[in-house]
Amino acid sequence: MIRKSFSFTICGFLLAAAVFFRPAPAAAETRPYLHFCGANGTIFGSTTLLNTGKSNVLLDCGLFQEEGYPEREVARRNRFLPFSAREIDYVLVSHAHGDHIGRIPLLVRHGFTGKIYCTKTTAELSAIMLRLMQWIMSQDNSTFYSDGQVERAIANIVPCEYHRTYTLPDGLKFRFLESGHILGSAMTYLEFPAGDREYSLLYTGDIGNPNNPLLRPQETVEEVDILISESTYGNRLHNDPQEDLRAFREIINETVTKGGKVIIPSYVLDRTQNILYTLNKLIREGAFDRSFNVYVDSEYANRLTGVYRKNSRLFNDDIQAEIRAGKRPLSFPALKQFPPRGKINGPAVILAPSGMATVGAVREHLTNHLSDPASTVIFVGFQADGSLGKEILDRKSLVRIDKKMVPVRASSHYLSSFSGHADYRQIGAWLNQAKRVGHIFIIHGQPDASEGLAEYIQAETPFKATVPKFLQKIYLDTILPEEKATEAGRELPRETARAAAIR
Repeated sequence: MIRKSFSFTICGFLLAAAVFFRPAPAAAETRPYLHFCGANGTIFGSTTLLNTGKSNVLLDCGLFQEEGYPEREVARRNRFLPFSAREIDYVLVSHAHGDHIGRIPLLVRHGFTGKIYCTKTTAELSAIMLRLMQWIMSQDNSTFYSDGQVERAIANIVPCEYHRTYTLPDGLKFRFLESGHILGSAMTYLEFPAGDREYSLLYTGDIGNPNNPLLRPQETVEEVDILISESTYGNRLHNDPQEDLRAFREIINETVTKGGKVIIPSYVLDRTQNILYTLNKLIREGAFDRSFNVYVDSEYANRLTGVYRKNSRLFNDDIQAEIRAGKRPLSFPALKQFPPRGKINGPAVILAPSGMATVGAVREHLTNHLSDPASTVIFVGFQADGSLGKEILDRKSLVRIDKKMVPVRASSHYLSSFSGHADYRQIGAWLNQAKRVGHIFIIHGQPDASEGLAEYIQAETPFKATVPKFLQKIYLDTILPEEKATEAGRELPRETARAAAIR
């Protein structure tokens, strides 16, 4: 999902820069610190600056795409960087979603010339995704970097292996670990000297849902000084995956039996591929009473599916066994790349971007079929307040799609277990596998989700957690003792009224 307009007046442009985004004099700093520059109090715009005392390292640099914010505020947050791009030495990328990589070309525009490190598959996916985002923004002249800057960013990407330790000239070491969120996604584990001690830091990026049908689960780090965790589902639990799978099959079967269309708003990267695998599996098992075509109405989604097929070695053990048995997890006869233009005859399942139905081809399909009582919309990811998807789920009788008011007669369903993010209980279970975590910072969530996860962690694990504010700078020596902490005691209460309330 990418905002349609990033227009902003020059005066407001300069005022916002002067007042809100003064470049930090990072080069003069010798004490290591974290500067939280995005996805604080919001889900989108992941950007965290780590100053090690010797270098400036960006952990992701993503687009701010939050619903409910004025377009001027969205434009301001996307166009300006709260640091000097020229002073950034490296960028470490967790994965290829736009809210984690979408502003890297802006760094290049403002003078960044360093290397961008990520896994090999993330490098391949990022090249597609960066060009896609630039193309979408160019359609309404809302882009804030050029094609050339996109290509320079892609040229500076350094593909890395999982688990290999890389050492940079300033002594910083890092390695990528599986995060289970999308293909190629990684948690970044860093070690660096500062003063008379060594620091370790784990940046989760997005923590994967263990129920992802294709991917390997996230790995565990036993000891770390600082952990930066996402919190998209920090105060929510997913539905039972088996119940959601049953509902998915029944909803589709009922709809296609009536000759209706099943529309699935779906992000082009990972969600589309998971849905295709699930449909393929159900079709093979004879789960549906009649045949139907499956259309993926996105050139870029189809390209990304090709990358998934090419990198099937990263799939989990169950999928590897299927491949050895001669099954093709992401290819089947009913799968068509694009629906016919105009009316689709007969029943069909249509996957199209975007996941919240805010932009993209899915809006055309919703315009055509929302008024049909025989049709169904299945949402397979979080729907933010203010999004078209949320309005449909809230059973509004009329919704505005572009300039047209469309009656809502189709049914709609939300199946949360298809989400690519871990919920708060899954994050807690993952954390409890660690022996020592010095301090946890919670980002990448709406305020109630981040606060809820922080409170749950403090009640259900022996670790400390706080929620930093947007643009807050925190010196590491103020949150960690001089000597590394020993393993925290586990005598903390296992439940609190707050933790129980968010269950």
